[in-house]
Amino acid sequence: NKFIKDPYTTTLGGFSKVTNFLRDTMFTQEPVTHRPKEVAEILQADQEIPGMEISQQEAGFEFVTKTKLPSRPEVKRSAPLTAQQWSKHMDADGRIKNVEHLKDVMFRGGIEPSIRIEVWKFLLGYHDWQSTYKTRTDERKRKVDDYFRMKLQWKTISEAQERRFSLLKERKCLIEKDVTRTDRTHKFFEGECNPNLQVLNDCLMTYCMYNFDLGYVQGMSDLLSPVLVVMENEVDAFWCFAGLMERVCDNFEMDQAGMKTQLSQIHKLMQFVDPELCSYLESHDSGNFYFCFRWLLILFKREFSFNDVMRFWEVLWTDRPCKNFHLLICLAVLDTEKSTLMENKFGFTEILKHINDMSGAIHLEDTLKKAEGIYIQLKDSKKLPAPVAEIIGLDVVSPSDSGFVASRERSPHLDLNLKENGLHTPNSGSGTTGNTPDDSSIEILAENGEVGVNNFFN
Repeated sequence: NKFIKDPYTTTLGGFSKVTNFLRDTMFTQEPVTHRPKEVAEILQADQEIPGMEISQQEAGFEFVTKTKLPSRPEVKRSAPLTAQQWSKHMDADGRIKNVEHLKDVMFRGGIEPSIRIEVWKFLLGYHDWQSTYKTRTDERKRKVDDYFRMKLQWKTISEAQERRFSLLKERKCLIEKDVTRTDRTHKFFEGECNPNLQVLNDCLMTYCMYNFDLGYVQGMSDLLSPVLVVMENEVDAFWCFAGLMERVCDNFEMDQAGMKTQLSQIHKLMQFVDPELCSYLESHDSGNFYFCFRWLLILFKREFSFNDVMRFWEVLWTDRPCKNFHLLICLAVLDTEKSTLMENKFGFTEILKHINDMSGAIHLEDTLKKAEGIYIQLKDSKKLPAPVAEIIGLDVVSPSDSGFVASRERSPHLDLNLKENGLHTPNSGSGTTGNTPDDSSIEILAENGEVGVNNFFN
């Protein structure tokens, strides 16, 4: 493939042939009979550019167009998993039966609040899906002992020791600072001298003993808060939080390599799914997608209402319908806001401000449906680039010279509840829920927008 081997020379060579053809056609009197065929040959598949298609429009000429995705299907959501459904999937010894089907139900509708306290423990690795009532009871006793042993380690450090343990002292100060402003408008944490704030503090301090290398990083209190609200128990909340951190710990690494990788993956996905919006963002100093930083860091904790965050997380923890589904959530939100960004000709600062102002005002169910629709479009695409397939966990099958792959679903089986809808989905509107005050220092937009974003990476 000439383009893959030497894209620069191939591209310039192709343009020069087209230029020569136009020059000869416009400025020579000799009839040209062979040129249309030559132009068509320039644009043949052996020089195909990844992301482009050749379509025959009229005899002798072909036009280059962008890759067309399949129509986005209309996806349906269902009712949440009920207590009755949950109990039916448990045998006499307490083992969970047909786990994959249960996860399908949870992905499609979430979990009834009354059974979250039990189901979340399985989703977050506190309990094994094949454990029994007895093994879970024995395991919890060990976890209680382990937790209080680690808690005692930092509780018994004297002031003199702390003065010579600067790292722990810094983490302790940061935790105290963040706890006092985490979800203070929620009834579970509101009011002065609320004992739940001390539990939040103690869980985070104990995590520093559990994970010395990572310790505490700003944003972790946001992740622990809903878990503690559901569990209403210090030990259970801690171990569920530890399981959640196993999923997102890369977000909090000092070099921020995990965050940079995800931002880069969003860019790759956007280039293929919506090159128009991607080009617009790139031309307005937003092609790095830094405005998605907070979305990724704390899993949309500030973008959805508190109740919707719990629903969103449990859907995400099913690992359906694909790998990195949260990145498709980002694409879905941006697709909804596309017309607002482009019609108003928002620049770098306006884009950041608009993203910040969306906090608490994104409609969860519509976003989940749109994100799943985008996944189905990608899965059904005939020419899916290998890097895009890898991001969402599709098998890379027989890569062609052009860089495209045939996609095959690698994620767990999911019963899709959808119908084909060829109509274009709306691009504007971000929900109707009112904004909630930002009660943490995790902020995208500073007085100087660019400095505010760059601070995340310095």
